[in-house]
Amino acid sequence: MPGRKETIGVDSAQDKSPSKAMVLAAGFGTRLRPLTELLPKPLVPLANRPLIHFAFAQLEKAGVRDVVVNSHHLGTKIPETLGASHGLLRLSYSHEAEILGTGGGLVQARDRLESGPFFLLNGDVLSDVDLKAAWEHHRQGNFAATMVVRPLPANSPYTALEADDAGRLVTFKHHRLKPQGATRPCMFCGIHILEPEVFDLLPEQGFSCINNQAYGAMLDQEKEVGAFFYDGPWFDLGTPAHYLQANLDLVSGRVTTSHLPRGCDADPKGLLLGRDLQLGKDVRMGPEVVIGDEAIIGAKAQLRHCVVWPRSRIQDGEILDHCIVTKTHRIQL
Repeated sequence: MPGRKETIGVDSAQDKSPSKAMVLAAGFGTRLRPLTELLPKPLVPLANRPLIHFAFAQLEKAGVRDVVVNSHHLGTKIPETLGASHGLLRLSYSHEAEILGTGGGLVQARDRLESGPFFLLNGDVLSDVDLKAAWEHHRQGNFAATMVVRPLPANSPYTALEADDAGRLVTFKHHRLKPQGATRPCMFCGIHILEPEVFDLLPEQGFSCINNQAYGAMLDQEKEVGAFFYDGPWFDLGTPAHYLQANLDLVSGRVTTSHLPRGCDADPKGLLLGRDLQLGKDVRMGPEVVIGDEAIIGAKAQLRHCVVWPRSRIQDGEILDHCIVTKTHRIQL
């Protein structure tokens, strides 16, 4: 078939799950303001851990060892917070003085990724995707790239895609390919598996979008793109309301993930307490409350369905329900 790569041998080292990945962390997090005025979105605390730690847990479980993280908005906070390693992962950083987009950011980190296939993850979504299973789909299909997708909800604001029974992407923006068997609508989950040839489909410098430019070029060249279906929990923490709900769903146990970072386990009431707290007399907390490290909770305060960021303060007698509290904001939802 035109554009197809040669089939990789069963015993090839290429059969192994990729050991490299990039996590996209350079966006502005506009819809999550004012929270992202304080932290870049991938560092916003989810169940008392930076959101990006959930992506790291996925990658580590899949056998990845080297991860590039790009940055722009509040970019110095990312390496300062994450350091040079996380568990078994070795971390490196690619700062963008001017934001380069998903394609341009990838190109800037080319020298650390192009030795073989790699994962590319958005740093601001939560899912329980089995990356090894996604890789196996990609490898068996011999695809130029694979998108992890999920069924498209009714009235979804996300871009509608279509995949066929062979696990191929057949409808993407204005591209329409002949399907093999039936098709079903789907949406992108923020996770790619990419072959190094993707770099040849993007501009060598400046801003570019991997979806608009690389995927379009692949399909124009009749390269097949895989679609790996995932039907588990998925959150785009794009707004304060979605962010609060994701926290509450995790600590309540309504949503579970096999990639839960250490220290995220709540008690049976959904109460998750950080370290070195100052709790006043007769404080009442729960159900579903997350309190960050070094927070101060005044006497007789009452908290239900709340997320309190580290080093924030709740005044004596305050009664809060469905609220996000930072050192500088109270967002009532």
